[in-house]
Amino acid sequence: MPLYVVSDLHLGEGTLASMFRDSEQGLRFAELCGGIARNPDSELVLLGDIFDVTAACPPRKGLTQFGVSLDVPLEDKPARPLAAILRSIRENNPLAMDALEALAGEARVTLVPGNHDRHLGEQGGREALDSIGLSKVQIEVQAARRVMDKWVVLQHGHSWDPSNATATGGGETMTAILHHAVVPFIRHLTPRTNVHIDADRLVTLRPEERVVPVLERWLKQGVFERFIDAFLELLVENGYMSRAASWLATPSIIRSRLKMDDDLWERAGQTALAALEGHKSLPGKPPPPDVLVLGHTHVIDWGVAEGRPGVQRLYVNLGTWSARASDAAGPADPTMPLLRVEADQRQLRAELFDVSNRWRVLQRFEVNR
Repeated sequence: MPLYVVSDLHLGEGTLASMFRDSEQGLRFAELCGGIARNPDSELVLLGDIFDVTAACPPRKGLTQFGVSLDVPLEDKPARPLAAILRSIRENNPLAMDALEALAGEARVTLVPGNHDRHLGEQGGREALDSIGLSKVQIEVQAARRVMDKWVVLQHGHSWDPSNATATGGGETMTAILHHAVVPFIRHLTPRTNVHIDADRLVTLRPEERVVPVLERWLKQGVFERFIDAFLELLVENGYMSRAASWLATPSIIRSRLKMDDDLWERAGQTALAALEGHKSLPGKPPPPDVLVLGHTHVIDWGVAEGRPGVQRLYVNLGTWSARASDAAGPADPTMPLLRVEADQRQLRAELFDVSNRWRVLQRFEVNR
C-alpha cells in the first residue's frame, strides 16, 4: 500500500493574505489527488496545517486601537464558527478541495491536525469537516502505519515547539495579529517610491516575527517607529508578552529572538533523531518508529540515524507547500514536497519529491527487511 504524505498546505480564505494559491499549488495538489485515486490501495496523509483556521481568527481585542494609532480603518470583530471558516476556505480553493473530496471517495485519506487546524481534532471538528463534504476524511491525532516490518510514525511536530504546542502559547496570537492587523496596515499604505511592498509576502515569512526586520526595510523612518509601538501594544493586549517585556522589545532584541526561532528546524531534527535512537520519547506514545515524519517547521529536512550494524532509521520533515520567504526582497521557495513510502516483500523505500518540478527526487531511503 503506497503511503503519500504532505504537510503545511495552509489553504486559506480569499479575504486574507494568501499562502496557498489554488491556481498554482491547488492545481498541483489536484493532479496529485488524481494520481493517487488511480491506485485505491494507496493512502494520503495530510500532516497538519492543511487548513489555516488560525489565520481566519482575529485577535481577541485591540484591533480598533491599532487602527487608530496608524490611521487604518480597523475594528474589533468576533471569531466565526469553525464550519463557516471551512466553507470560506473551500470556496476559495475549489481545485484543491474538489480533488480532495473526490480522492476521499476512492482511497483512504487521513488528516493529522496541526497547530493551525488543531480545531479539527477538538469538539465540533468532525462535524465542521463533514459540512464541507469531507466526511470520508479520517481524523487522527497522530498516525502510525505498519509498512512491511517497519513502523512509520507521522506527527505534525508542533508539540515540541512551546509557542505552538498549545492554543495559548503565543503562536496563534501572532498569526491573528499578522493577518488581521499588520497585513491590512500594509495594504492601506500609500505606495512608496522605489520600494516594492508585498503584503502577501508577510505571511510566507518564517518565523512569523521576521515581519519586524522586513518592515524595517519597507517603511519610512517615523512610520516604522509608529508601527512598532502599535504592534507591541497589540501583542500586550492579547497576552503575547507582558507590559514590562514590551518596554524592552527594541528591534535589536526582537532580532535576537528571531535567531532562536530560526533554529527551530535544527532543534526539531535533533529531537527527532534522538527519538529514533531511543534517547527521547515521542508525544502520544506511538510505537518506536523506524521512519519518523514531521512538518510544522516549514523547512525540508532529512536525517538518517545509524543504529546497530546494518540498521538505519529515517527522519523526514516535509517543509511546506506555501511559498517560503525569510527576507524582504529575495525569491520565495516554491518547492512542494511529497513523501512516498512503499514496500515489497524485501525492502522499504521512502522517496521525497518536489511536485512543483516534475516530481524531481530530492532524497531516497531504502532499507531491507
